[in-house]
Amino acid sequence: MKPPPSPPSRSIEEKYRKLSDIDHCLERPGMYVGSVKPREEEVHLLGDDGKFEVRKVTYNPAFLKIFDEIVSNSVDEHRRNPKLNEIKVTVDQEKGVVVVWDNGGIPIVKHADYDEWVPEMIFSNLKAGSNFNDDEERLVAGTNGVGSTLTNIFSTKFRIRTADCKHAFQQTFSNNMRERSTAKIVEWKEGFTEIMFQPDIVRFGMERIDDVHLEMMRKRCIDLAACNPGLRMSFNGVERKFKSFADYCRMYGDLVTFEDSQRWRIGIAPSTGGFAQVSFVNSVETRDGGTHIDYVMLQITDWLREKVKRKHKLELRPAELRNHLMLFVQADIVNPAFSSQTKEKMITESRDFGSQFKLSEKALKAILDSEIIQRILDWAQQKALADERKQLRELNKSIGKEKVLKLVDAKGKDRERCTLSLYEGDSAMSAFRKFRDPSFQGAFPLRGKFINVTELPNTRVIQNQEVKDLLTAIGLKMGEPPKELRYGKIIIYTDADHDGSSIAGLLMNFFGRYWPELFDQGRICRVMTPLVVAQRGSEKHSFYTDVEFEEWTKKIRDLKKWDIGYKKGLASLEDDDYKDIIQTPKLFSIVGGKELKLTLDTWFASDSAPRKRKILGTEENDDVIGSTDETL
Repeated sequence: MKPPPSPPSRSIEEKYRKLSDIDHCLERPGMYVGSVKPREEEVHLLGDDGKFEVRKVTYNPAFLKIFDEIVSNSVDEHRRNPKLNEIKVTVDQEKGVVVVWDNGGIPIVKHADYDEWVPEMIFSNLKAGSNFNDDEERLVAGTNGVGSTLTNIFSTKFRIRTADCKHAFQQTFSNNMRERSTAKIVEWKEGFTEIMFQPDIVRFGMERIDDVHLEMMRKRCIDLAACNPGLRMSFNGVERKFKSFADYCRMYGDLVTFEDSQRWRIGIAPSTGGFAQVSFVNSVETRDGGTHIDYVMLQITDWLREKVKRKHKLELRPAELRNHLMLFVQADIVNPAFSSQTKEKMITESRDFGSQFKLSEKALKAILDSEIIQRILDWAQQKALADERKQLRELNKSIGKEKVLKLVDAKGKDRERCTLSLYEGDSAMSAFRKFRDPSFQGAFPLRGKFINVTELPNTRVIQNQEVKDLLTAIGLKMGEPPKELRYGKIIIYTDADHDGSSIAGLLMNFFGRYWPELFDQGRICRVMTPLVVAQRGSEKHSFYTDVEFEEWTKKIRDLKKWDIGYKKGLASLEDDDYKDIIQTPKLFSIVGGKELKLTLDTWFASDSAPRKRKILGTEENDDVIGSTDETL
């Protein structure tokens, strides 16, 4: 592969250049107005119902920035002088012209030090303006004195018209501020400022001011009206005025709580797509947040973490709480500092804010009692389940690697037809081997009572050797749905006494906790072993309840002619009895009821109160077990 050709040699003059301010701005726009490349993202725009809606759009950040520089100038003057209380923005999409008018005015005088008209100096010089006295506490957007001049540089035409109630001033710039007309001064009795500019659309990779950019400019004017309740703001003839910042917040959705002070306005709402924030510093939209967001959010998360931990026994990280909040902040900060000229993130330390704000206990309690907390709890539960499944997948690696010595395996290849019989101890295994069909019947002996998995961590459950052997025998894996099982049915054989019922219940609890769908699929059954067997010659009757036996005795005239055998368990069965329960068992198919988990908690959790209520009959019976006369 050939190396790429070397670039042609350049002269010293071609290699090293000194750019003018205008050329530097135009060739390196990212340093001044942000990216001139199109950006695709989801933004809030005004919908037909007067509320904000999320839309995915493609827009040019730098184009919007040069508009914002001009309209923010007027807002800054309003914040300095409330008598300027009206701003009108007009956008002509066809002509590609933007006009920003306000009822203020700029002094029409020549600056004694620079011999330049003040309006001309402000709008045609980088690093010029009224924001360079850092001893003054300013609550405005302007900082570096370059904003409006940047709009001039990035426009093919830029016109200043202003009046200070004595004189009016007009001057026009063109060709990216490289050319200017001679300023015209006339007498005038009213005050106003009007800036008209025609953006250099080509430099932004645009063909015209399209509808997306128009709507985003409209949205910015709505933002400014909301941040300045005393300001009348109109966009293309439609006026927007807010009584309070809370009304603006509600355009995004329902608020949980809202609080304000002289310099702070805070709204809190639920978020469904991760942490969201809408924030402004001195009317500047801080899209990337900053220290003012951290300042408020820290108060919320610190308080909520403590309360949630105490009330719900749940330890949450601040970020996990943030992800369910939407925060609105409008803050007036003294001489704010930003991370760049685009002012998307404030970096002023909280000690330099010029004011403090503390959310009240009432506001914090409103969050605690809102749907936000329920969403957090739901998320925490889902996360716990996901973490549990992940942990179980890791633990599953230890399952299935060892041979299950106690397993009497079925030999057939059609595993769906195969059944696994679970026996209470080893006593019945010899009879099982004698009467089973080896092609589809397998068995696994249990060592006494099975483990109660309720309230046990998964690590404890999976470390139980009998659990591991049983899972390996069946082909189940913790935390995973039952699939490719080695047996189509699991049949529980236990004594027909209290201990037997306890063991059967613990097995149901185990399967119900981890694989409730096994019940719905009809894979879990229990065999009823007879309590009493009556035999006379070749005639034989098996009874599975005392009531059933008593009803039968009432029909028999001479009970003495019958051989009555009371069976205390599997160990007391005769070969014929074993043959019956192995080859033609009486099955109970166990199905999960609507409240399976609740029922399992009632009978197997450590809290005994629900069990007592069940026994006393103060609650409805469980719908957990249904019986059939199905035979294999």
